[in-house]
Amino acid sequence: MPRMTPILRNHHEKVQEASINLIGRIEFVPAREWMPICFELLYLLKAHKKGIRHAAVNSFGYIAKSLGPQDVHSVLLTNLRVQECQSCVCSTVAIAIVVETCGLFTCIPAILNEYRTAELNVCTGCLKARTFVFKYIGPQLVYHRDSVVTMLEDALTDRDLVHCQTASIIVEHIALGVAGMGCEDSMMHLMNLVWPSCFETSPHVIGAVMDAVEAMRACLGPGILWSYVL
Repeated sequence: MPRMTPILRNHHEKVQEASINLIGRIEFVPAREWMPICFELLYLLKAHKKGIRHAAVNSFGYIAKSLGPQDVHSVLLTNLRVQECQSCVCSTVAIAIVVETCGLFTCIPAILNEYRTAELNVCTGCLKARTFVFKYIGPQLVYHRDSVVTMLEDALTDRDLVHCQTASIIVEHIALGVAGMGCEDSMMHLMNLVWPSCFETSPHVIGAVMDAVEAMRACLGPGILWSYVL
């Protein structure tokens, strides 16, 4: 594994992509040898070629499966502090892949703790990571919905429109995931937070809020939604 690190720094794109794919398929590697690879993969998240970024993001899932999610989460969450948008987006997708590999319960405490920081990029990255995660886990949300309510309360009442938009998308995924599972009490609370955002002027926020309201129709029923309209 230490011999792979210099190869990752090769400027030839096909060599980089092949090396990353090979690293993702190597098993039984000591933990201390995985961490330098993680930092090299972070650098490759800035690559121009989409295939390299895609391979690097998937490799974090393989590493987390071998090493455990804690150290990999720490590296990815720290990378959310960088100013480069592309690197941040790739980091959030990588966090979602680690969650899919190791289980949602392994990431909730780390993401909630990181969301408490005052940096805008970190908070936005944590919300986007939740968006990617909740989009795919579906009915499993019934076990984890209450753990993210506090974070969604903060995001939906934030003046930053990106936070409001992203939180509305998360509410949409939660509502569709827990529909028909007896979670109406917590979903009604989230509906009370989403509804005031209908009066925002940003088209992106309005689109996200309308999608969340439409998902609430499936979760709470048309009768309750009609009472909000009236």
